[in-house]
Amino acid sequence: MASTHRPARPDSPPAPPCGHLRRALGRERNPLGRALDRARSRAVVLTALGIALAALLGAGAAVTHLADGWRQAEATAARLHRVDALVQGSVRKAEATVVRGKAVYRADAAWTYPGNQRNTGSIDVPRTTGPGATVGIWVDQSGRPAAAPPSAADLVADAVFLGLFLFGLLGVLASAGLCARLSALDRRADRAWTRSWARLEPVWSGRAPPGNHHG
Repeated sequence: MASTHRPARPDSPPAPPCGHLRRALGRERNPLGRALDRARSRAVVLTALGIALAALLGAGAAVTHLADGWRQAEATAARLHRVDALVQGSVRKAEATVVRGKAVYRADAAWTYPGNQRNTGSIDVPRTTGPGATVGIWVDQSGRPAAAPPSAADLVADAVFLGLFLFGLLGVLASAGLCARLSALDRRADRAWTRSWARLEPVWSGRAPPGNHHG
């Protein structure tokens, strides 16, 4: 008689989220529970804890980055001064210059700082600015144009991006670790099922000689 086709390996009994915790701790009241099932649940629980930790780390990094950025912005603002510049020329698009996805436009202007010292130069202006308009700019102690300190919205956006990036990165790593662990457990279960089937199939199919059912 030809050997009987091996049936598919039985899947692990499903478990709700709280069931995974009970199973991982060995408190599940299920006579069909196996050591492999408990190992799977431990992997799921550890991954959930890892993702929760990733969220805490992301939030902590965002808060720390925001606090540091705020201090740096205040220190930068303390070294700069806000003055009004009088636009004296037409607006032109700066070549190959883009800030936060937006094109930059510039125009020649004049301003007074420090004291009554007159300065001229090219400054960033809104696209619709015309000659004779007044634009507020930031200058250093010598009266040279300087980059504006980051706004509160920019600081918050950068902090949120950093927190989400860190959380996403750690979450992906935790999920990848879970997939690798579950794959390894599945391979172990397949090997165990193959060994069990090789031992039980002759008995189940009736090919084993009488008296050898427990061999």
